[in-house]
Amino acid sequence: MKKVDIIVIGGGLQGASTALGLVREGAGKVLMFDEQLPTQRLSRGNFGLTWFMCKGANNPNYAKWCRMATTLWPEFAAKLEEETGYDVELEWNGGALHATSGAQFQMYSDAVANLKKVCSDAGMDYPARMVDREEFASMVPKMKLGDEVVGAMYSADQGTVNPMGAMAAMRAAFQKKGGVYYGGMIVTRVVPNGDGTVTVKTSKGDYQCSKLVIAAGHGSSRLLEDLDYHLNVYPTRGQIMVSERIEKKLDFPTLAVRQTLDGTFLIGLSTEDFGHNSEVTTEAMKNQAAGAIKLFPELGKVNWVRGWGAARVMTPDGSPIYDRLTEHKNIYVLAGHSAVSLAPVSATHVAPWILEKAEAPQISHFSNGRFNV
Repeated sequence: MKKVDIIVIGGGLQGASTALGLVREGAGKVLMFDEQLPTQRLSRGNFGLTWFMCKGANNPNYAKWCRMATTLWPEFAAKLEEETGYDVELEWNGGALHATSGAQFQMYSDAVANLKKVCSDAGMDYPARMVDREEFASMVPKMKLGDEVVGAMYSADQGTVNPMGAMAAMRAAFQKKGGVYYGGMIVTRVVPNGDGTVTVKTSKGDYQCSKLVIAAGHGSSRLLEDLDYHLNVYPTRGQIMVSERIEKKLDFPTLAVRQTLDGTFLIGLSTEDFGHNSEVTTEAMKNQAAGAIKLFPELGKVNWVRGWGAARVMTPDGSPIYDRLTEHKNIYVLAGHSAVSLAPVSATHVAPWILEKAEAPQISHFSNGRFNV
C-alpha cells in the first residue's frame, strides 16, 4: 500500500485549485485523483466567469467570500502563468447584468445597495453600480442594444477566464511543485482507519493518507454514503451555445452572453432539473437564443455551430460546502457551484484551513450541517 500525506479526490476546478494550494503551502506528498466521468465534466462545460456581482444577495457571508475571491483573480492568474507558462486568458474588462424593465432595474439597484452595505461592514468594497440605457449602450459601441433593455448592473472589477486553460494551468502548477496527478483513477471506497489515517481504495490499488479531501462533484455523494454522511448537493443542467468566429465586438461579458478572445460568442443562461442528464435540448436553446437576441438583436444573424450541457453541483442555498467530518476529523468535503470564480480562495484560504494553519472567518458558515435543520 502506498502511503502519502494528502489525497484529493477530484481533479476538476475545485479539486485542482485546492490541491495546488496544498502543495504551495508545503503539505508534503499530495496526490490528486481524477475519475474523468463523461457525465460529470462541469469544469469543461461552464461559462468561465470570474464574477462576484449578484452572488450572495441573501447570504452576506457568501457575498463577502465571492468578493474576496474576485479581488484575487488577477494575481492568481499571473502567478499561474509565471509557474507554468499557461495564459489562462483572463480578461479583466468588467461585466454586466442587463434589465429589461423598470421593475427589474429597481430590483437590481436594491440588490447593489444591500451588497455594498454587507461588504462595507466587513471592510470590503463592492464596486458595482447601475447604469442607464444610454451609458450601457456607450459601453458596447460595436453592439446594438435591444429595444427592451433599460439599463444594467455593472462592475469593472470582474471578467472571464478560459476554464479549461485555468484547470490545465492549476494541474500543471500542482505537478511542478511536486504533486502527483492520476487521471482515470476510479475511487471505489474510502475507509477510515483506527490510527487516524484513511485508506482510499481505487481501480489501481490502495493508498493510505493522513488527510483526505473529497472534491469529486456529484461523485462525492457515493463515497460519503458509507461514512453515514449525506452531502446536500443536487444536479441542475446548464446549457451553452457557441457561435462561429467573428470580429471581436463585445469587450466584456454579460451574465448571459460573452465573446471569447478567438471571436466566438457564448450564450449560457439556463437551469433545468434533469438529474445527471447532460444532453442539450432544443427548448433550452430556443429560450437562451431568445434572451440573447432580446439583449443584442444582431446575434439572431450569427451562425451558431455547437452546444453542450453539464450537470452543475448545486447546494440548497447556492453557497459552497466546506466541511470536516465530525467522526473522522481528517476527512474534508468540498462541493458547490462557482468553482471558477472561487478558485483563488480555494488555493489561498481553503487549503490552509485543511492544513489547520488558518481559518478564514467565512468558512465556518459553509458547513454541510447548515442544512440539517
